[in-house]
Amino acid sequence: MPLPTSILCPIDFSAHSERALRHALAIAGAFGGHLTVVTINDPVLVAGADAAGYGESLRDQVEAALQETLGRMPAASSPLLPAIDIVTGVPADEILAAAERAGADLIVMGTRGLGGAGRLLFGSTTERVVRAAHVPVLVIPEYSPERMSVEQGTARFTLGQVVAAVGLDAADTTVAAAAAAWAAACGVPLAFGHVCLDVPAPAWWPFGATAPATETNDATRAQLEALARTVPGAADALIDVRRGNVQAGIAAIVRDRNAGLLVVSRGGGQHRLGATAYRVMTEADVPTLVVAGA
Repeated sequence: MPLPTSILCPIDFSAHSERALRHALAIAGAFGGHLTVVTINDPVLVAGADAAGYGESLRDQVEAALQETLGRMPAASSPLLPAIDIVTGVPADEILAAAERAGADLIVMGTRGLGGAGRLLFGSTTERVVRAAHVPVLVIPEYSPERMSVEQGTARFTLGQVVAAVGLDAADTTVAAAAAAWAAACGVPLAFGHVCLDVPAPAWWPFGATAPATETNDATRAQLEALARTVPGAADALIDVRRGNVQAGIAAIVRDRNAGLLVVSRGGGQHRLGATAYRVMTEADVPTLVVAGA
């Protein structure tokens, strides 16, 4: 899987979106990618400004705010001149449309933003973008210290490890390939993580606290090892198999391995990891790359 060459970063001037912008600048600087920043105006505000004769003034103010924000960001050694896209509409729809216009192969955005009370809307749409995007989405939480940054003009990545959350489903190859590409580019170990789901037994179940396991740790480990052999760059992937709740288990793998990047699929699978990807990335509390899967 190729690394990103065209990156889109939505900005709403919140601290969360500025954090995402710092990561987007680091990625663009490290991989030589082109960066587009997009901001979405609230249609009600735009209509009011137009009615009062201040439509052009509003756009000028927004562009000035974007330039001021970019000016406060650390610069990579190779100067980046991000493209600026200012639009009006429903945030999630406009972010996806902007990604199409920019030919983006990665969207970088924060988990939260200003929300409905803010002057410019964005944060509450992250999950909608994750579910609908045709390209990977890198979601940046409120965490510290940041693992992707530009320091003294050089893009730095302190990821520790990259963890691929493998669901044993059709998306596995895509998840594993993306994780392997990022691990190789950042020079860090790759780990495949999987949580064997323990199903709580109903009250009437007479044989213990859990129902019979549909997966065994040894069989699952063998499946992950077989997957690693089929994905370029993943032959030496570390294997981490645990039991319990999927979200908590993946988060524990990330923490225990000091991983700085989690790769997940939004696509489903027997553990419905894709359906709960938003909760997984929130609980793991590291940058999370969500890929569309098969």
